[in-house]
Amino acid sequence: MSRINNAAVMGLVGIAETYPDYYILVKIVEIDYENGRETGIALYTSSTWQELEDFIKKEGLLEETTIVQGVNLLPLIGGLL
Repeated sequence: MSRINNAAVMGLVGIAETYPDYYILVKIVEIDYENGRETGIALYTSSTWQELEDFIKKEGLLEETTIVQGVNLLPLIGGLL
């Protein structure tokens, strides 16, 4: 697991594109379903989902964070999601 320093507020899709080969722990800044805006700050990256999940539970961050998959980790079938 690696800490991300000085990360900017970005959309969740932008975060997934910035760290394409990792799972990313993101602190949620805003989720606006009316406008389709989801923004956050990337905190940590890891090669495994479980490592980030264990960290969230240990630190008590269940309410304010989410885990985002890098774009290279998303399952594709024939180029389609």
